[in-house]
Amino acid sequence: MASPTPFDIVPHVGIGPVRLGMTRAEVEAALATVPGALPRHRKGPSSAIECYFRSSLQIEFNADGTASFIDVWCHPAMLCTYKGRDVFDLAAPDLFALFAGDDTSGPHAYDASEYLFPELIVALWDADEQYDRKGNESRPVYATVGIGDERYLAASRKIRGHSAAG
Repeated sequence: MASPTPFDIVPHVGIGPVRLGMTRAEVEAALATVPGALPRHRKGPSSAIECYFRSSLQIEFNADGTASFIDVWCHPAMLCTYKGRDVFDLAAPDLFALFAGDDTSGPHAYDASEYLFPELIVALWDADEQYDRKGNESRPVYATVGIGDERYLAASRKIRGHSAAG
């Protein structure tokens, strides 16, 4: 198998070649030459979510047709990193601490279920040993890591009914 393509996670910007604010066509063009990315598909017939890498990269589009949220799952064709660290090869508490150290809206209390860092607009979901594909299921690893823009943050706060982290 070929070496995985690097997908750096940059809050407020994007993940790999996919950027917040891109249109569907721009996302597809950015991923067209990335091994393993295509074919793309929608999560459902009228879904606002486009999926790549067999749903391991998902992009949510707003009504204006631009990306407002990007999330990743562990996939062998992608190397997803934050600050040079493989996010799917870090125990969940360590990944949480890495993001918490960069989000000054804290303090932040580790949550294995789900957590949204409001300053970074980074979301972590479902820490469990079953997602530790790189460590032989020996430690809890977050299933997904996502980044969003202000539209995503506002929608998330509205759903949760508050403006605090978590």
